[in-house]
Formats: sequence, C-alpha cells, structure tokens
Amino acid sequence: MKNVHYIPHTHWDREWYRSSEAFRIRLVYSFDMLLDILDKNPEYKYFTFDGQTAAIEDYLSIRPENKEKISKHILDKRLYIGPWFIQPDLFLVSGESILRNLVIGSNIASDLGNCMEIGWVPDAFGQIQSTPQIFKELGMKAVFAWRGFNYRKTKDSVFLWEAPNGDKLLTVHFPLGYGHYRYLPTNKKDAIKDIQNVIDSVENRFIDNQLLFMGGSDHARPQGDITNILNEVCEEFEKSGYNLKISNPEEFVEDVLKEQLKSNREVEVYKGEARSADLGRIHAGISSTRMDIKNPMKDYETKLPLIAEPMSVINSLFGGSYSQSISNFFWKILFKNQFHDSIYSSSPESINNSVENRLLSLRHGINEMIWLNFRFLRDKINFSSLNENEQPIVLFNTLPYKRDDLVFINLYVKDDNFTIKDFDDNEIYFVKVDNLENINNEIEYYNGLLNLNDIAEVSEGTMKQVQIKIKADILPPMGYKAIKVCYGESPKLSGNIDLLLDKENRMFENRYLKLNIKDDGTLTVLNKESNLTYENILYFEEKGDDGDEYNYSPPVKDLVITTKNTNADIKLIESNPLFIKYEIIHKIDAPFECINHERCEKIETSYIATEVVLKSDSKRIDFKTTIINNNKDHIIRVVFDDVYESKQSLSEDHFGSVIRDNEIKDIKKLEDGATELELPIYPMQGYVKLNHDKEVLAVLSKGPSEYEIYNDKSIAITLIRCVGKFGKADLKIRPGRASGYRLDASSSQLLKEVTSTYSIYFDNNISLGDISKEANKLKVDVISRHLKDFTRDINDNLKDEFSLIELDNRLEIMALKKCEKSDYFILRIKNSNDFDIKNINLKINALINEVYVSSLREEKIDKLDINEGKVTINKIKKNSFLTLMLKQV
Repeated sequence: MKNVHYIPHTHWDREWYRSSEAFRIRLVYSFDMLLDILDKNPEYKYFTFDGQTAAIEDYLSIRPENKEKISKHILDKRLYIGPWFIQPDLFLVSGESILRNLVIGSNIASDLGNCMEIGWVPDAFGQIQSTPQIFKELGMKAVFAWRGFNYRKTKDSVFLWEAPNGDKLLTVHFPLGYGHYRYLPTNKKDAIKDIQNVIDSVENRFIDNQLLFMGGSDHARPQGDITNILNEVCEEFEKSGYNLKISNPEEFVEDVLKEQLKSNREVEVYKGEARSADLGRIHAGISSTRMDIKNPMKDYETKLPLIAEPMSVINSLFGGSYSQSISNFFWKILFKNQFHDSIYSSSPESINNSVENRLLSLRHGINEMIWLNFRFLRDKINFSSLNENEQPIVLFNTLPYKRDDLVFINLYVKDDNFTIKDFDDNEIYFVKVDNLENINNEIEYYNGLLNLNDIAEVSEGTMKQVQIKIKADILPPMGYKAIKVCYGESPKLSGNIDLLLDKENRMFENRYLKLNIKDDGTLTVLNKESNLTYENILYFEEKGDDGDEYNYSPPVKDLVITTKNTNADIKLIESNPLFIKYEIIHKIDAPFECINHERCEKIETSYIATEVVLKSDSKRIDFKTTIINNNKDHIIRVVFDDVYESKQSLSEDHFGSVIRDNEIKDIKKLEDGATELELPIYPMQGYVKLNHDKEVLAVLSKGPSEYEIYNDKSIAITLIRCVGKFGKADLKIRPGRASGYRLDASSSQLLKEVTSTYSIYFDNNISLGDISKEANKLKVDVISRHLKDFTRDINDNLKDEFSLIELDNRLEIMALKKCEKSDYFILRIKNSNDFDIKNINLKINALINEVYVSSLREEKIDKLDINEGKVTINKIKKNSFLTLMLKQV
C-alpha cells in the first residue's frame, strides 16, 4: 500500500501584485475560515501555513483576540508554522540575514506553541548550496524545495542534499511545484480523475511509496469540504493500493524515513546549488532589477549586524541600554523587504514604492541606534583632560581586527587651524578633503553627524564644515577610540611618500600598484609584487534589455556599446599623502528605448561619472560610479579584464565560495520545453574572481550583486538594468506567457541617478579568507562622531579606548548581538576558506568570563576554557559558521 499524503496548505505572498495591506484583508478572511474549520472539523487534521510567521503577526494585528485559539491549534500540531519569519530570496540576501530570519521566525512559532521542524523553500527563484547546512544547524529534519532542481540530476524527489561543508539533509522536491493543485472538485467522479492524474504524474518520483500531493497554491483559502471529498474517494483508491490521508510535512518525512529504514536503500546525494529552468522559471534578471533599491538594502543588512548591534553590545558592557527587541523590530522591516517578491522588485509600481518607504524606516532607525551609542559614550568617557580648545571625536571599529584603510570624519569648526591628537597627546596625521562629500542632512543626523545649530552657523558664515581622513590603523579591534581636535595648533606631521603622482601622464602609484588612466578612461594597472600588467581595467558596456522586472532579455536586434576607444573627461580631484582620486566621465549615446522587441532609432545620452581612488599602502582600487540615466530598456555593466583566463568563476557565497561555469552546460533547450533560456548571469555576495590559481584580481562590491564572465577573461558587474514592465510576454529568452502580470512599471526604468560602490583587489596569495575580509572592510565603515555638546569631566571615568574581541585572522565575523532570550551575547564567525581551520585563537576582554559553543537557536552546547584572555576553538569546518555565547562578568 502506498500512502498519498494530501497536504492542505497555502503559499502566502505577503506582497506581490497587490500590497501587503490588500493581502492582509484577504489573510484575515482566510485565517478566520481556517480557524473555524479547525475548531469544528476534527477530521481536518492539519494545515501548513507556508513555513513563515510574519503572516500570523499580520493577522493578529487585526484579530488579537484569536491568539489563544491559534496557539492551541499550533500546540496540538494541527496548524504548522515556521521556521521563517518571512520567505526571502536566498541568493540576494546575506548569510546573517537568512540565519536571523530563521532564528526570529522559529522563536515566534515556538512561543505560539510549536515550530515546524521542516525547512520550507517553495518559491525562491533557485536554491543556494548552503541550504542543507542552514536548516540542519537550525535543527530541521528535512527541507522541502521546488525551483532550480530538475529530473535530469535526481532520479527521486527524495534525496540527500550535501552542502559544501559536508553537512547533509533529507530533501523533498515538489515534482509538480508547490501550487500545482489548488482545490479538489466536490464531484466524486471528477475528484477521482484529478487525484489519479496527480498520482500518475508523481508516482515514479517517490521510490519510498510515500507520494506527495500538495493541496493549495498562492493565497489559497482552506478547502473546508476536503475531508468529505477524501472520505468519498478513499475506498476507490484503496482498491488500487493507495491510502489517501490528510498529512503534513513532518508526517511525510517520518513515513519516508521509516520506509528507508525498512528497505535500507541507498539514497542519492545532490551537491551544489540548484539553478535549472527545466521545471520552473528562475528569472535570472531579478538580481539587477531596481538597483536603486538593492544597493541600500545591502547597506542596511550590513549596518545592522556589523555596526549598530556590535556598538550596542560594547556599550551595554558599561551599563548602556541594549534591547534586542528594538533591533529585531528593524530586522523585521528588513525581512519584509527581503521577501522574495519584494526584493526581486517584481511588482507593480505602488508595491515597489512600499519597499522604498521601508528603506526610509530602516535608515531612520539604524542611524538613531548608532547615534544613541555615541551619545552614551559622550556621557561616560573621561573627558577631564581636554582643555577649552579641544573637542573629542569618537571612532568605532566594529570589525574584530586591526584595519589598514582610511577613516572619514566630518567636522564643524570655528577655526580651521587645528590638529588631531590622541588622548596621550600623540599627533595623528590627517588630510583635509578638498571636495566635500555629500552627507545625509535629514533629521536623524542632526543630533549625530550633524548638529542643527551647526547647519545654521555654516549658512551664516560663523562656522565651517571640514572633512578629514586619517589612517584606521590607530583603532583597536572590535572597539572604540576617542581622539581630539586641538584648535589653534598647526599640524607638525607630514605624510609618507608611499603615493606618487605624475599628473601630466595621469600615472599614480603606491608601493603595491601603479595606475595609468588612458584617454578612454580605462586603467592600466601594474601589480608591482608580481610584475603583472592588467589592461582594460574599468570600461562600461551598454546594451538593450527587452525584458521585464523578472528577466533580462536581449532585443531581437541589439546595439552593444562600450566606452573603449572613446574620449572620456578625466579630472584629478584629490591628491595628498593618503589617497589620490580621479573622476572619469563617460557619455553614452544610445537608443532611447525598445519598441516591438527592437532598439529604436531615437538616440538619447546618459552619463557615467566614476571616482577612482588609490589609497596609500593598499592593494585595492576603489570606485564609486554614478549613472545619470536618460535611456530606457537597457543595461549598463562595468567590466574588468584579467590577465589570465578560466572557464569558471569563483564568487563569495553566504559562508564560503561557489564555483560556476561561464557557459552553462547540459541545459534543456527552449524547444524541448525549458521554461526559460538559462543564461550565465549569476548573483554573488561580496566578491567575484576568475577560478584560477594565479595572482588574484577580485572585484569586490558594496552593493551590485550580479555578474557575468565574458570570453573566459572579463568580469562584468551589472550597475543598472532598466525595464518598464512588471511582466512581459514572448521574450526572446522566455517565450510564451508573461511572468507576473502585464502591467507598466515606469519607475523601474530608473530615469534618475543611481550610485554604486565597488573595488578591485590584487594579491599574489590566493586566500579566499583574505578576499572575504577585504570585501567586508569595503562594506563596513569605521563610524565617527565629532562631539561638541559634552562635559570636560571625569563622567563615569570610562577609558578613551576599548577593545572587546580580536578574531583569528583566518576567520571573519558575521554578527555580534545580544541573545534573544538571555543576557548572554552572541558572536557568530565564519570560515570562508575552502579548507578546515584548526586551533583557532580568540582574544577576549576580561569583562567576558564565560564562552560557550552554541546552536543557531542560541542553546549552549560546549563550554570553552578561557586562558589569559584567550579562547581556543578546536576546529571550524570549511565554508561554515560557528555561533558562540559570551557571558559578561
């Protein structure tokens, strides 16, 4: 007898083609109906609510009186929720965002009675390779997933999925998708026919005699009469050897494991990510739609766990207030933007506007969290040594190692004759920035980086805004340092001679790199350590895009334009002993739009302005590109040519790296039924390089996260992709029906300025951990505040410098936060190398007296010894993360 597991469920897109508030109304009616069914019909045993909890919170915001009723059904294991807070896209968010989403979501589910012990990924556009590792670490028994897998790679829809670190987890693939069958007919004959059709379609995909039948789809209401229908047809199917039963994901997995134990069969193993379009569209273009939204999203998902929360942890050691619930409030806002349809920006105009509004909430909230930490130190640090002509600056380095980059400091001064010193009166070399950087002047900055009175005085001419840069190597690891502005003193230190400039020939260099800017704006770069010369560094490619918010699709007739061999406007902007900055402006005359799948004859001009920065003692070249976009239906990429070639790329994944083919092999063709043409357009986390064992040329990114490799040699990063439709039919790479709906989305044409920050990094030693660390330094700024509203008193006698943690240089930090349900702190670290690391040393401040290895759910596992301020960890597997719990004295 084979079991047919009929799983009543819904897939609840919180927002997609309608807003979250519109869908909330549907949610209330649907959930009211579900509770009524569960209350009145004991045969309606189970309902699976899409593996997420945000919808429950949305419902309870309107029906708070039903919380106890919901908890009872969850506790009785009739209603299955969690472990997600909300289902994100997995490729486009950071590893820490995924982990935090699951921790918060599973805690909400557990607090309501029970968290489903199944990972649930029904509709993400492809699967990341770390999925089994993540859900295993969370304590899940299995994971259910759909898009990205195909029948050619797996013979069975139940298999073991192996992550790069070796972790394996039972995986169930939806062979017909999660929403193939919405409702069963009430007519017995029709119900038998439909059920038999599903059985015939999936039977050969389930070797263990446990067949999966998903009853539900997008926003599907619970079908109240399903028990009557199944009871009517049950006997008919028993004659054919099938036992129909209402089931749930946990029961399905339990029955599968029992059968596997009986048969002792070898379960096939799947390795790697899943990005096939055989069975369902994966929409490769979603990684570059609305870069004006995606770039700040990347920024905020970095600032929250790697700046705001670590600052709060450090200050809480000295009595500062740190509420993880405040932090989680903003995490939830971030998660709502990371919901798969929201972060894709595959939605109508008004929905994308909602995403932008949440970005504003994140900016206000995270900036306030940061400022409150500065204000706390302002009232605690001993400033009694400062005289009337001295004011403090507080700097925070929230990375657990010394830094070799530069710190930006904004000052408002009455006297621009000053020097910078530490509290021991040692002078600190600084340079004044000639061209002031634009900074946020909105209200959340007025009591922090800016001051309301300062703004007025600058406009009245009684105060002057000055921006300076200093070297970051004076800062302690994971801590703060106070320095001071000393008015009336002229600087005595002179900068080093590491940087050299030949202005006439546009050549400049430091001790590692020598750059020459050509007339067309491309760079020739000499890596002095290897004596290798790189040509064609930094050029731009513009081409048509006849796609929609889901997919890039080339026009039938395209015109591809590059800035090579054109005339660029090149200006020297800054030259000082700490950095040299050029501005390169390109003008691109291109077809204005696509009409009837072709680029039109009308020409419009867009501009690309790029700042190129070389710092002293740095192996990095930093770029900041602003595209003034006046064209529609096109895509612009920045391109870097390596010296060497490779058939594969290597890019940063969530906990390590992933290797991909530049040309996708063994794909199903459109004429053979593929849902879309698979293109080698890939997402990345912090960096990408060619996969060779020669000298490193890696592109690091603070925002853009889509790349493609041209001719096995050139790394192309998408900076902007402009389309005007939510969904569009009959694309060249995706024939047939539109994805989404055929609606206008004019704001996705991005007829405005869009700015992206990225770098290239050179090294002779191939250390993936070092590249990851360099990418993290690009993303995580040193935060500074010039304090003027302070008292020159002992205050709480807090020292002017403090360091909490120094991490083994082979590892990287993911988060430092407070425990969700205790007074412990959580430190999450990762080994992004492709080999295991042993005998790891962690230096910790004496204020920490207990350290434990912890589960992802923040439960103690093993206590670690502390010897003279050092903690030794035996091993962290390759491409893995480790969670530690720290206890304050």
